[in-house]
Amino acid sequence: MSVLIGALFWAALGMASRPAEAAWVVPFLQPPPPVRPPAPPDQSWKDDVAEKPGAHAKGKIAVFAFKGDDVYEPVREAVVKLLRSKGLDVTATLRPVDSAAQFREMSYTLNLGAFVEGEIIGEGAHQTAVIHLRSGMSGKRIASLKMSGPTPQIVSTVTHKVWPSFGGAMIRSCSSAARPRAREREPLRIEAGSATDDTVAAGRT
Repeated sequence: MSVLIGALFWAALGMASRPAEAAWVVPFLQPPPPVRPPAPPDQSWKDDVAEKPGAHAKGKIAVFAFKGDDVYEPVREAVVKLLRSKGLDVTATLRPVDSAAQFREMSYTLNLGAFVEGEIIGEGAHQTAVIHLRSGMSGKRIASLKMSGPTPQIVSTVTHKVWPSFGGAMIRSCSSAARPRAREREPLRIEAGSATDDTVAAGRT
């Protein structure tokens, strides 16, 4: 009888120990998927767009790099896309020059009606963007627009305010530049490059 009791005792002890042993088993875990960095935004807007057959652009505009814009230039991108949507031929590959006379010569050489310059100052929610319109005929600034807020807000403001502020002056400038005019000086050497190569200097006239 004592032998039977002992056997039952050891059997019960063995069954009790199995859950404890099972608790120490570490389940096999699948490794987490690799984290891939987000793809950069599409930058094809910086490329000049060939005019479609049969289409007639309202005029040609150059949009220079905006000083202080974010690395992917969201504010300038919004300006370029807006002006193209309004039927303008927009180039974003030119570098700015140094004087009104040089701007006039660039306008004459490349048939540009106007130039757009810009600067963004501040950080985060406390940013201010100032965009200037420069006439191709005079080479001087003829209109300016100031916008404030974080980058997404400024981009949204661009789509609603740039054309009402600049559209009429741009069309008039392009119309004037399309008329025959005399060259003032020797041909100007025009350099084209990445929009991030140069920035627009403040206070040019």
